[in-house]
Amino acid sequence: MEKDLWQMIDEADVQNYGNIAHQLKQDMKKSVQDTLDKAPKIVHHDIGKAADNLYEKMDQFLKAEQEYIPSPETWLEYEPKHEAIKENLQNLQAVPEKPRSEQDIMTASDKTVTFFQQASLFLQTEYEKLVERERQVQREMEQIKNIIERMQEQTRGSSSEKMQNLVDNGEKIISDIENLRAEIRWQKPVIAAALWKEAREQVKQVYTGIQEMPDKIKVAVRNKAYSIVDQAVQKTAFVFDKGIQYLQAKKEKVLNLSPFDKKEQGAEKTQEEVKMVEKQQPSVQHAIEELKDRTVNVNQDKVFNNEVNIKKPKKVLLRVESKDDVRSQERQKERSR
Repeated sequence: MEKDLWQMIDEADVQNYGNIAHQLKQDMKKSVQDTLDKAPKIVHHDIGKAADNLYEKMDQFLKAEQEYIPSPETWLEYEPKHEAIKENLQNLQAVPEKPRSEQDIMTASDKTVTFFQQASLFLQTEYEKLVERERQVQREMEQIKNIIERMQEQTRGSSSEKMQNLVDNGEKIISDIENLRAEIRWQKPVIAAALWKEAREQVKQVYTGIQEMPDKIKVAVRNKAYSIVDQAVQKTAFVFDKGIQYLQAKKEKVLNLSPFDKKEQGAEKTQEEVKMVEKQQPSVQHAIEELKDRTVNVNQDKVFNNEVNIKKPKKVLLRVESKDDVRSQERQKERSR
């Protein structure tokens, strides 16, 4: 593409993000049409069919992004495949200038079709991953609700105050996730993707940290070990509370909320503390820049003597390599096959 894809993604807002997929599609259509205008007719059917399949996968993935959450990194990973297809199409366009046998022409066409198929398969796989990630979040949130209900039933008539604290924290983290889902729809796609990635991971960690609690309580109640019941209830409430705090801190960091916004949300800080936080917090632009650096920094927060663990989410940062480097690597892989 003539424009730098990362710059397009970086500058895109909610309204024009879909233009990226549209422009990639139009860019490919132009290359395909140029090829069909110049290449021998024997390749037209195969190239046209492979191209149509790719367009379908592009539309499908964009629709999933609009329904669930943007995935800018997918389009960045797709771009070298896009450019490799265009390069092969250009080779087919040059056929009339360099007379070749029909076998050579079909070999070049088959190679181009293979690149189309690889790009289509990539987008199909990414589509399935995106949909499954979102369904997984919903399943885990439903499981969290179910765990709360089971614990309420198992502890009925005892530990009412502690159980109410658990219920309150559980309902809050669920509502925080649901509210975040609604809020990020109005954020820049790169910001929305970063925030929701953190939220998904946090839901997973919370669920993992509490999934054994109902069974633990059930056994404790049967054995009349009520101190263990109280401990399990407190630990579960604490897991919820840790999740709530982490999500709020991550949201403030990524969105770079103002001191006024923090005050409105009940964060009681002295003026000096506010200045220190502002000094340490990255700007939204810095958050975007972090997306360009694909490194993984995993921190683990262990609680309750390793009986219940809740991990801080993996922070996956996206590094955008130069287009020349990416394309060079892609071509080397293809040549080695």
